[in-house]
Amino acid sequence: MMKAGEVPEYECIGQCGPQHQATFEYRCKSSGLTVTARARSKKEAKQEAAKRMLAEMYARGDAVPPPYARPPDPPGLADDPVEPAHTRALPSTSSDGAAASGVSVDTRSYVALLKELCEQYHAGCPAYEVVGDAGPPHCRLFTVAVKLGGHERRAAASTKKAAKQLAAEHLYKYLRLHLARLTEDFVEEDALNRAHERAMERYVEETASTFRPPLDQKISEYHLDADKAASGREAMAAITEDEDPVSALQTLCAKLGLGVASETVGGLSVVRVSPSAPEVAVAAQGPKEAHAAALRYVRRALAHRSPDDTLLGC
Repeated sequence: MMKAGEVPEYECIGQCGPQHQATFEYRCKSSGLTVTARARSKKEAKQEAAKRMLAEMYARGDAVPPPYARPPDPPGLADDPVEPAHTRALPSTSSDGAAASGVSVDTRSYVALLKELCEQYHAGCPAYEVVGDAGPPHCRLFTVAVKLGGHERRAAASTKKAAKQLAAEHLYKYLRLHLARLTEDFVEEDALNRAHERAMERYVEETASTFRPPLDQKISEYHLDADKAASGREAMAAITEDEDPVSALQTLCAKLGLGVASETVGGLSVVRVSPSAPEVAVAAQGPKEAHAAALRYVRRALAHRSPDDTLLGC
């Protein structure tokens, strides 16, 4: 509007509801049009009024920059209190899976979009911080700030996740609006697909590395391979009391498919038995004492299992 020699006029024309959950109504006048919008804060109501003004201008045929070049919301929604799109409840569906209402819900992750935008155009990494926490326990209101360079946006919601998404949405749309020419080749759907693929890759890696013990194995035996327990007992029976604990532990672990590693940490000798989950590490004053303690641990674990153990017996 400044390019056209005009300045939009904003005015708070209403407030309703209790003090801790008030709803504000803003009016925006510009270019011969007038729109109103309501939200849980004055800032959000003003932003929503500006968004609706851009939509009305686009419907009239004015040149509106992306991503706001789209028609206004369907009739009937204009008077409803405005909530962030990503926090609205999904519409109920019928038995055939079709939405019961024609209202489209924005389920995009603006945190992911903002991250992809910053990575694609080398703008750095946005930083999020919880800067506010107010309200009674049953109705908390969290405020999250996102910073990128010299830009900062804040948003409040009933959950930290929703506030983070809303703050990311404000900053993302600001950058897209003011960098429209530079970000013309940024496709939101492709960016969301990339973010989803990366998240799935991390999920697969974390899942693959997570330990899942067999259900028929005792807690005391999680570090042992049940298939090699029999050969381990035979090796344990062959160990004499006066045998060197270092060589005895290595022989016994070799039968079980386990490795033995020793090191000195803070003046103590530490013996590790791996691979195991959880990891077995025994410390003592000297290498011989540490190996003897680890040997006792493995021998006790083998002795706890008998052929007639029942499923999940602990």
